[in-house]
Amino acid sequence: MPVGVANEIVSIQRNFLWGWGSDGRKVAWASWKKVCEAREDGGLGIIDLRIFNLALLGKWIWRLGSDKGGLWKEVIDSKYGGWRILREGRGGSSDSLWWKDLREVWSLEGWGQNFEDVVAWKVGNGKEVMFWEDNWVGRGALKSVFPRLFSLSVSKASSVIEVGAWNNNVWVWKFGWRMSLFEWEKSLVCLLSQEVQGVSLNLEKEDSWEWKEGKEVGYSVKTGYQRLGGEGD
Repeated sequence: MPVGVANEIVSIQRNFLWGWGSDGRKVAWASWKKVCEAREDGGLGIIDLRIFNLALLGKWIWRLGSDKGGLWKEVIDSKYGGWRILREGRGGSSDSLWWKDLREVWSLEGWGQNFEDVVAWKVGNGKEVMFWEDNWVGRGALKSVFPRLFSLSVSKASSVIEVGAWNNNVWVWKFGWRMSLFEWEKSLVCLLSQEVQGVSLNLEKEDSWEWKEGKEVGYSVKTGYQRLGGEGD
């Protein structure tokens, strides 16, 4: 939604709410932010269209990361490269306005540093989750938590399932390094092992996105979905 259109609609909403005659004086009895809060929180439950517009764009990012099939997703992945391209911030002059908006929404204030701060991977078969790049252990991407080990890894672009193997129906992590490790680096490997040991792969389930537990999303994309009858995810 263009900013000018959003501002005009909000102006109409405010004039309708506070106006009491064509020549009458208009007094705003509460802040617009308060008016747009849910009724159970003391507001009037009026939808802030600018925020809801961001919620709808955020929903597209969610679908890009969570939907597992569909022609629309195949086309988008083929043309742009999928949601990870949004994370990398790469774009071209031929990108559609919609895709450029998604790039902007990815890094808007309210998520944290970016959209990925409010979601995490729930590992299933480990085929789609990138071991170092994606947030699947709860503390962010492992390459950020263990930058030294990431620089030494021989599997920087590997998925989770490619950094281990099944041994008698037990999943065993197998890290590979491009050089021998010093003692202090070996201690980091121990910490890495502790970080990932609680994750159990399940070949019968696909990897999926989920909202981080207890994470509030500014004012609030998640609430924006729910207030129009959308799903919690």
